[in-house]
Amino acid sequence: MGLTVHCKLIAPADTNMTKAKKFVDALHRVALRFKEEGLVEAVHPITMDQKIVQRIGCDWLRVPVPGSENRAYCPDVLPTGGFLFEVEIGADCEPLQLGLCRYPATVYFQGQKLPTRNGAGWRLASFSKTQFASLNGWEHFQRCHCVVVNLLVACRSSGLCVTISDEGEYWPRRSLTKLRENLGHMNGVVAAAAGAMKDAYGTGENGIQSPIFAHKDFERLEAEGAQCSAPALEKLRGLMRKLS
Repeated sequence: MGLTVHCKLIAPADTNMTKAKKFVDALHRVALRFKEEGLVEAVHPITMDQKIVQRIGCDWLRVPVPGSENRAYCPDVLPTGGFLFEVEIGADCEPLQLGLCRYPATVYFQGQKLPTRNGAGWRLASFSKTQFASLNGWEHFQRCHCVVVNLLVACRSSGLCVTISDEGEYWPRRSLTKLRENLGHMNGVVAAAAGAMKDAYGTGENGIQSPIFAHKDFERLEAEGAQCSAPALEKLRGLMRKLS
């Protein structure tokens, strides 16, 4: 849980391995330019290491549970290859993974052969959770969140199709007012949920851990979140009572 910027990178249908590498090289140059301008903290080298590619590029397929409208199985769709690199944005902001992976056209699940989304094309679904950059204040959060969006917009110059989904609603209108409003709301929701779980299970090594506990305004956020999400919070408490 946390305010996040999501993205999808999709290469043209005729892309082969050589072209995919060229696209990712172009992405890397864009990211390095951001680093040279002091907008991001670090840009790591491109890797083809299969263990890293499968860990970072792992996708999933939604398979409905028979007889249940709101439940689904989510079998993994592991990439068969790819080119990936990581961009470190700033303190307490999740890094952004960029690149392209190739996926199998089908996967086996519970004895069935299922077609995967988008077949065997070169693509990547990625994200950066920016919310906890707010532990360092609004200005730091704003910089991190806007840099993630601006970097993804700049990545369109590579020739890839880059779609952006911004939970903070800064993009596409670049509204800092909406971004600040959504950050406050989400910090409150997370603080209230974390506080309820802390009361039930405690903290420490075997208890509840969350970055939100380190927020200087945690108690205020917890109170505001409890007020605006009271019904959902009561459901959470009920679930925890059942589990206990």
